[in-house]
Amino acid sequence: MTNPSLLIKRSIKSVASIAKAGLGYPQTANGSIHVVAYHRVVADIAKAEREAVYGIVVSTGTFRRHCEMLRRSYDVVSLETAMHFLERGRSVARPMAVITFDDGYQDFYDEAFPVLNELGLPATVFLPTGYIGKETPLPHDRIFWLLKIAMETSTAVTPALRRVGLEDHVCDSLLKRGDLLKATDSLVYLPNKLREAAIGALETELGNRLERYPSEYRLLDWDVIREMSRKGINFGSHTADHVILPLESEDTMQSELTESKIALERELGKRIISFAYPNGEYNESIRSAALNAGYTVAVTTKTGMNTTGADLLSLTRTSLCEESTRGINGAYSARVAGLRLEYDQWNKLLLPIRKLLSDVITVHR
Repeated sequence: MTNPSLLIKRSIKSVASIAKAGLGYPQTANGSIHVVAYHRVVADIAKAEREAVYGIVVSTGTFRRHCEMLRRSYDVVSLETAMHFLERGRSVARPMAVITFDDGYQDFYDEAFPVLNELGLPATVFLPTGYIGKETPLPHDRIFWLLKIAMETSTAVTPALRRVGLEDHVCDSLLKRGDLLKATDSLVYLPNKLREAAIGALETELGNRLERYPSEYRLLDWDVIREMSRKGINFGSHTADHVILPLESEDTMQSELTESKIALERELGKRIISFAYPNGEYNESIRSAALNAGYTVAVTTKTGMNTTGADLLSLTRTSLCEESTRGINGAYSARVAGLRLEYDQWNKLLLPIRKLLSDVITVHR
C-alpha cells in the first residue's frame, strides 16, 4: 500500500507538470547553470529502495532518461567549465547543466559510467577518501542497516547507545518504531567520534544477527577511479570520513578538508579544486576554510539555478533519485522529469506546499 504522504507528493508533481505543459511556462533561462546530484545508480531498484537510505538510489533506466533529457535541454559541461562561465559572466547560447555524484559508490562505475560514456557526458564524483578502497561502508549506510535489523528483530538498542554517551533525546527518537529514516538521521547527525562509537555499540548489540552489510554499499577503489579519470570523469573531495562538518572541531574540520584533497591529488596526479559539503551542511566558517584549503568551487544541497554572480563556494543543486521523477501511478513520468530537470524554479515553488501537506499527514497518522 502506497504511503499517503508519498501519494500526495506524487499528485502534486503530476498536476504541476501538466500545468507547466498546458500553460506554456518558459524553460530554463539561457546563461543559467543547473547542477544535478545523484548518489547511486542501480540495476535492481526495488531491492535498492528496500536496502538504502531513502532518496539516494535511481535505476539505470531512469538515469539514462534523465541524461537524455539533460542533453536535449542543456549543454552538459564539467563543473570546472561551469565555474569559469559563472566567474567570467560569459553569455551562452543555451543553459548549461552539470552532473554530479556524491560518495563514489561502486555502482557508479558499473551502471552510471557506461551511460555517461555512451552519451558523451561529463560528470564529477565527490569522494570521501578515507573510505575509498576499503570494505567498511559509509556511516549512513551502516547506521541504516543496523537500525533496520534492530527494528526487524525487535532488538532493544537504546541502552547500549546510552552507554557510549548518547543523549536521552537522541535515544528516545529511536524508540519510535517504524520510523527508520528519522532514527537513521538522529545518529548520522552526530560528531564523527560519537557516531562511530554508536555504530560499534549497535554492531555489538546485534551480534550474530548482523551477518554482513550489503555488498551494494561498497565504494570505488583507486584503480577504477584512475581509469575513469583518464576517460574524462572528474573527481572532487567529499572530506575524508564523510563527517557533518558543522558538528566537528575546527581542527577536525581543517584536517577533513585538507587530507582528502591531498589524497586525491596524490592518487590522481592532478590538482583538485572541487568540493561537496557532506549532507550539504556548511556555514560561513566552513566555506572560508574550504577556500583556504585550496578549493575554488563547492556544491551544496540547496535547490535552485546558478547564474552569473553566484557564490562559487556554495553552488545550488537539484538532488535526484528514482522517486523524483515518478508520476501519480508510481512509474517514471516524462512530464514530471521535465518539471525537475528543465525548469527547477517550479520545483522550488512547490516545496512549501509539499511540506504543508506532509505535516498534515504526519499529524493525522
